[in-house]
Amino acid sequence: MKLKYWTKNDKSRAAYVSLDNEIWGVLDIRTLRSMCPFASELELDEAQEQELLKLLENRVWWLLGEYQAKAEHSEQQCREYLSRKEFHPSLIQKAISIAKEKKYIDDSRFAEILIRSLLDRGKSKRYIIQKLFTHRIPESLYLPLLSAAINPEDSRDTLRQMIDKLRHQYRELPPLKQKEKVFASLYRKGFDLEDITAAWDANLS
Repeated sequence: MKLKYWTKNDKSRAAYVSLDNEIWGVLDIRTLRSMCPFASELELDEAQEQELLKLLENRVWWLLGEYQAKAEHSEQQCREYLSRKEFHPSLIQKAISIAKEKKYIDDSRFAEILIRSLLDRGKSKRYIIQKLFTHRIPESLYLPLLSAAINPEDSRDTLRQMIDKLRHQYRELPPLKQKEKVFASLYRKGFDLEDITAAWDANLS
C-alpha cells in the first residue's frame, strides 16, 4: 500500500493521509514524520499499514468523543461531522458502530431531547417532524416520543399566547388584515389551520 501525506501550507500541523491515492483522513504531521522521517511518499509493509490505520482509527474515535461531549448529536450529524474531517467511510462506520453499541450515540435519546427542546420553544408539531426528518430519525422511533411529549392543552395555550403577541404586533391593521397576518405567520411556523382557527376563536370569546 502506497502512503502519501501533505499539508495545505508550511505552517499547518494537519497532514492529509492518502493510501493508494485515496484520502483516509488527517493526522498530526509530527506523527507521520516520526513514522516516515525521510519521505512523504513510500510503500508500506503490512505492519506499517496496520500501525497507520490504528492511528487513524484512534483519531476518528477521539474526534467523535469530543464532538459528542459538547452536546447530544444524532448519528447523521456525527457522520457528517467526520466526513467534513475527510476520514474514510470505513473508519467512520467503525467508529459510529462502536459508539452506538456503547450508547454514546443514541438517536432515541437525541430525538427525545430535540422534541422537548423545540416544544419548550413553542414550535409546532409539523416543524418538529421536519427537524427530525433532517436528522434522518425514523418515523417509527420518533412518533411514540412525540405523542408522549405533546400535551394538547399546553399546545393550545402556547398557540393562544402566540396569537396574543401577533395581534399586538399587528394592532394597527384593520381586523381582517390583522387576522390574515396572524394566520399566515403561524401557518409558516408549521401550525395547522384548524388549530389556529380554534385558538383564534378562543381568544376572541
